[in-house]
Amino acid sequence: MKTGVIVYGQHASSVKEKELAEKCAEHLRSKGRKNVRIGFYHGDPAVDAVLYDMFKEGIDTFVFLPLAIAEGRSTIWLMPAKVHLPDNCGSWAIIDDKDIATRFATALGRDPRMAETLCGKMGTPDDRTGILMLSYGSELSQSSKTAEYYAEKLRGAGWKVECGYSRYGTPVEEAIGRLVDSGVSGIRAIPLFISFDGVSVEPVRKKLEDAPVEVTLEPPVSEMDVFLDILDSKVPEDW
Repeated sequence: MKTGVIVYGQHASSVKEKELAEKCAEHLRSKGRKNVRIGFYHGDPAVDAVLYDMFKEGIDTFVFLPLAIAEGRSTIWLMPAKVHLPDNCGSWAIIDDKDIATRFATALGRDPRMAETLCGKMGTPDDRTGILMLSYGSELSQSSKTAEYYAEKLRGAGWKVECGYSRYGTPVEEAIGRLVDSGVSGIRAIPLFISFDGVSVEPVRKKLEDAPVEVTLEPPVSEMDVFLDILDSKVPEDW
């Protein structure tokens, strides 16, 4: 058995996501992980091509690490299908008539390590400041459950928190309105995003700019060191 690790991003066209994928791969190598590569669902290097190249090098056992905040249609079906798996529970595939063993890791999801780090990063609660959890949203429930998990942890620490979604959930402007109605004079927005760049987030940025109170945009959670450690923990021991 020769093992390999593929950091699996969705959009190579996103400068920030590509930078993150490379950062994750370097972190995994620094932890002693072997045969670490990056691949993307959209764009180059294409994940299926990376998989095939690694297979030709003699690697026959893979773990895929999807760069995703919450499980959804992409991580459950679309991304696995690109690497010859029926879904993210698939454990083997066939390349050139030969079996390869696979493990498709989970998205970040509701992780207590991230929750603890977020609470520490936000510091001492301030009655005049609210926190806005920003999420892309999904037709599936895991996106909202993940956002609400972190929101509830921050509420437990004493903050006023609302969740706003760019799709399939409470609109960002409505979440801002709820915070303003609660009496805050400032908002700290935390993107539950892998990368907060590109045309898809421009409408969200505009809503933050148009808010009736000052909004401070925090870095995406993926830029926190704990995200790298969580990703590493999804790789089997001794790989």
